[in-house]
Amino acid sequence: MRKKNKKNKVLDLFCNIYLMFFVYCVIGWLYEVIWLYILDGKLTNRGFLFGPYLPIYGFGMLLLIFLLRKLMKRKINFSNYLSIPTLLIMFLFIFIVTIEYSVPTIYKITTFMSCFAFPLIIYLVISLIFIFILRIKLPIKTQEKINVTPLVIFILIFLIASIVEYVGHYILDVHFDILLWDYSKDYLNLNKRVCFDASRNFAIGGTFLLYVVQPRLEKLLSKLKMNKKLFYTLLFGIVMLVDFIIKMIK
Repeated sequence: MRKKNKKNKVLDLFCNIYLMFFVYCVIGWLYEVIWLYILDGKLTNRGFLFGPYLPIYGFGMLLLIFLLRKLMKRKINFSNYLSIPTLLIMFLFIFIVTIEYSVPTIYKITTFMSCFAFPLIIYLVISLIFIFILRIKLPIKTQEKINVTPLVIFILIFLIASIVEYVGHYILDVHFDILLWDYSKDYLNLNKRVCFDASRNFAIGGTFLLYVVQPRLEKLLSKLKMNKKLFYTLLFGIVMLVDFIIKMIK
């Protein structure tokens, strides 16, 4: 009886993980299609496969859930040891966005290091002033009540998304000779595989998905009966597998 219950729990966990993966694959595909339609005015089937799903988004979100779930439950106060580096990175984000939209000529400089070589000293000086003023203006009691966990999550998603996108681009480009995106003309790009704009959008979207969509998705899956979970898991799994095989054959 215990072994049976254990097997059911493992199967239920597997179904939950796969269905979450599939949902985020579809959400990623919708994001790409809508975003490109806004930019170019054309509907394009994005991705490596034929179907309306992008596996890199599914894997990326599962990775975020696995890595950040426990951290999201913690309350990181403004006044603890993370406050200074958090403020520095927060201001760096503001600083880059300000430069990006206020100095059009910066787009002529596209590599990561060439963009940062000159403004780095300016950034450090201004950020120190920024932090000094912020900590002086905010009372100690107020600082202690500020929970910066969502901000820390946002920063971590920015970094994780950049790594996942870089690795995904490298694998598709080098091993499959497929180039799905090219950031060579974008501001603050790294080897054309990742850029600041895309990572920022992923951080915003990832934070929204973790805090808003994921709790509701977990609640929905918890209400779904096991036979239905298994049916949808097999259905979507077979569809994606066949899609992948057809793509490989062609």
